[in-house]
Amino acid sequence: MAEMRVGIEDTDGHKLNVDSDGRVTAATVGQVATTMYTESTTARTTSSQTSSQTWLANATTAWVGVNLTALSGGTSPTVTVSLQQQDGNSVWHTLASTSALNATGTAQFSVGQGMANGAMLFAGGNYRFSWTITGTPTTCSFQIAMSGR
Repeated sequence: MAEMRVGIEDTDGHKLNVDSDGRVTAATVGQVATTMYTESTTARTTSSQTSSQTWLANATTAWVGVNLTALSGGTSPTVTVSLQQQDGNSVWHTLASTSALNATGTAQFSVGQGMANGAMLFAGGNYRFSWTITGTPTTCSFQIAMSGR
């Protein structure tokens, strides 16, 4: 006789399965991540921000990656990249940031439901990236990418 399985799934994708022997197992079906923002490596020597972007309508978590490809000159230059979200009063708030990067390499952080930084993402609202550059570097290039689900 074929094995019979019974399953229950909630709206968050969490599953409980009961097999024909009465064993209960739990599983989570995760939503596939979608690229929300990506850019080419860009030279920047002053602090600024990207244009406003729109969150995915169903986004509850986001992963941000920064690739610092060049940083030299000036006096002890650093770059800090932040993810900001706009509230209902059109005020920008920083959700999370990299540490102050002082050498080429990568950095990343995550925000949202179930992450170490549990900041609530306003699905369908506005976000942007900002960066602070210190030490007046003569060369500073980096790129930012973000995936969400």
